[in-house]
This record gives sequence, C-alpha cells and structure tokens, in this order.
Amino acid sequence: MCRRIMYRSRIGALFSVGLSVSVALCGPAAGESVSDFYKGETITVHVSVSSGAYDLYARHLARHISRHIPGNPTVIVQGMPGAGGAKAANYVYTVAPKDGTALLVPLKPVAMAQVLGTAAVRYDASKFNWIGSMVDAPGVLTVWHTAPANSFADVRKHETLMASSGVGAETYIFPTVINHVLGTKFRVITGYSGMSKMLLAVESGEVHGVSTVYGSLKGLRPEWLKESKVRFLAQVAAKRAPQIPDVPTVLELAENEEQREVLRFLTLSDNIGRSILAPPEVPADRLAALRAAFDATVEDPQYQKEAAERNMDLNPTAGLAVQKDVNELISTPQRVLDRVKAALKAK
Repeated sequence: MCRRIMYRSRIGALFSVGLSVSVALCGPAAGESVSDFYKGETITVHVSVSSGAYDLYARHLARHISRHIPGNPTVIVQGMPGAGGAKAANYVYTVAPKDGTALLVPLKPVAMAQVLGTAAVRYDASKFNWIGSMVDAPGVLTVWHTAPANSFADVRKHETLMASSGVGAETYIFPTVINHVLGTKFRVITGYSGMSKMLLAVESGEVHGVSTVYGSLKGLRPEWLKESKVRFLAQVAAKRAPQIPDVPTVLELAENEEQREVLRFLTLSDNIGRSILAPPEVPADRLAALRAAFDATVEDPQYQKEAAERNMDLNPTAGLAVQKDVNELISTPQRVLDRVKAALKAK
C-alpha cells in the first residue's frame, strides 16, 4: 500500500508556492525495511552549539519527531560546538554514520562559510541531505540598552563590542562585513559557545551586543523584549520583519548598488534558518521517511502547542526547498564573493 505525503514548501524570500512530493513507502518490503531498521535504534541530532536557539529548536523537534518516524526510534540531542559551527558539520559530513541515525542542526551560515573559504570547513553543503527548516531566521544587530550606540548612526562613531562563537558564524561574518561596507565600528569578540552564553555576556556588560535573530530573543529572553532591555540597530534581512517594522534593513542603509550586492549576500541564508539535515549517502528510503516525518511533525498540534508555550516562532520549509536555497547561495557570482572576502580580511 502506498502512502502519499504532501510537503508544504516556501521557495524564495518573497513568495510561497505549494510543492507536492510523493514519498513512496510502497509494498511491505520497503515499508518494513525502514520501520525494522529504526525499531530500537537511536538517532543522534548533533547541534553546532551547546545552548541557545539552535539547541532549543533541535530539542523541541527531537521530542516530537520520533512518533512520526517508522519504528519510533529514540531521538537524542548532542551539542558539538567549535570552529564557528564547522566542527559539527565536518563530523556529520565525514565521520558520522550515513545510515540515517546521525543528523545535524547546523548554524545558519553553514553554506556561506563554505563559499567564503573558511579554513575549518571540510564539507560540501550542497551534498548534505536537507530534511527541512523549522523557521527562517533573518538577522538583527542587537545591543544592550546601556550600550554607547543607540542607533546605527552611533555605531559609526562608537566602538561596539559584539559577541561571537567563531569566524564561520553569522555572529562574526555579519558585523565584520558591515564594518567594511557601511563604516561601522563593531569589534567582534569570539569564543562564546552558543547564543545563551553570548546573551549572558551582553547582560553582564562583557560585550555590548550580538548579531542574532529576533525569534531567538523571543524564545530565550522574552523579558528583554517586554522590558525594552535591548535596542535593534539594523536588520540583516531582505525585508523588515513585521515584529520590528521601524528597524531598517542593511540594504536600506546601503548607498550604492555595489554595497547592496555585498549586503544582499548576507541575507541569502535567511531561509536556511533553523534547519535539520542528514549526511550524504543516507539510503533513499530512510531519507524519504525522515523528510516525511519532519513534515508531519511541524503540522503536529502537540508540536505547535509546545512551541507557542515556549515563545518559539514557527515557519517551516520542506527539505527540497531548503536544498534549493543552499544551492542558490553556493552559486553566488565570484565577483560578489571576492568583495565579501575582502571585507572579512579588512576587518
């Protein structure tokens, strides 16, 4: 007997379309094979950080996806911070089993770090098997309310310390490139393993701010938003988020097309967001089952109810659509990549 699963897919930043994918679980042998394999198995979801929004979304998904995977395996989450997200991505790509028992929640700029030639990268993001994205993640440059910079104009005058996990992370790439393109004075401090530790550093005054995602603050520090503890200087996004409509995007702050072209590159990973993927070479029937399970999970009322209780935004994208976004980013023209690389080297 065949079961048809319909994927809802958001392709591109400006419009939505429906994408139907037939997942063939046809005949007793194919159906039993996936179920028999996963029965009694443990799936490890590796996360590129040890805490923060990525970890929050990974654990939320892990609590619900097992009941939608044939065989109902145990699903556990394991943090693997390091090298701006590259440590976990390298591990899943080169070392982890490729049988469907090892998955990864990568950092949003996993493909961006690759095309920029980040030294630690040992993977090809286009060869990962993308299962889906739980939510898109446009960036926002955020500072504590007592920071010397109250506006984007101020950060062109005052040095502003920004927390980061490492050179391959958006927390490093975004403020560093924006310094070069728009003349800001961000100074990036690396070494923080996860957004939660970065936010603690912001709150303690160790740094002034961090390049993060509005949804991360909503889930991790909702009281900061309610009590106006942070200021948003600019959005690193293709368009203004509805939650902060008065905060300009960096594209709006650009003065010419050359600047806009470089800054637009920074927004290309927005749709990758909080994704989950499998390594290359996972058997096709198990990959299909994992993608189907993801689709069913994000539509699951229990999953959605818990997300709402935890102040977590949801805006899921099917795996094939995420794969398309990754491939588009990787095909960025060389002239743009050269400008971004020059900005990163200039610091």
